[in-house]
Amino acid sequence: MRKGTDKYEKLAEGLQGVFTLETFAEKIKASRNRAVYVIYRLRKLGVVKTMYGAGRKRVYEISLSNKRKGISYSERINEALPSPAIKIIDSGDYYVYGRTPSYEEALIYALKQKSVRYLIASLVLFRKISDWSLLYRLAKKEGLVVEVAAVYEIARRIIRKVRKMPKRFLHLAEKKRAGRFIYILKGISSDDFKDIEKKWKIYIPLNRADMEEYSR
Repeated sequence: MRKGTDKYEKLAEGLQGVFTLETFAEKIKASRNRAVYVIYRLRKLGVVKTMYGAGRKRVYEISLSNKRKGISYSERINEALPSPAIKIIDSGDYYVYGRTPSYEEALIYALKQKSVRYLIASLVLFRKISDWSLLYRLAKKEGLVVEVAAVYEIARRIIRKVRKMPKRFLHLAEKKRAGRFIYILKGISSDDFKDIEKKWKIYIPLNRADMEEYSR
């Protein structure tokens, strides 16, 4: 097994770059099926990152440096996005080593960035949430329980097939609602989600026009 591993590590050294499946097959002068298998072996080595280009076409970044890195929260968020136009690119990203960060962790990370772009990208993560208890614990630790509840309500209006938030989560969030309005992003509020702002006493820095990519 080690001999085979060495073979593909050596192969990766000469293949560093970004490829579609077609350009990769051409690069290694192999059939499509063989190219798929080689990418599979390289991915097992940790040198392949899969991204999405125009039209949701898969693009493979092959680099030995990928093997030395963990998985970033932005990469985890990008996995869930329906359009490359919403993709997060962050050169100062935080990497997790030895495991894949959960979507619950990725959602909290996105809210902590205090960024409109991260906030827009975070909406689709509510499709992926399966452990609401974990999400609540993480949100409570960061003081973001009310923010999660408010952003969830926007996601329910914009994103299809968002799972229902448990009543217990909503009930606990209501208890943490502030006595005065607070900002997600200081100085910015919404023109389209006034009812949600009023309900949660939180200014939301998003309007429907910001989320056009979700409707395409």
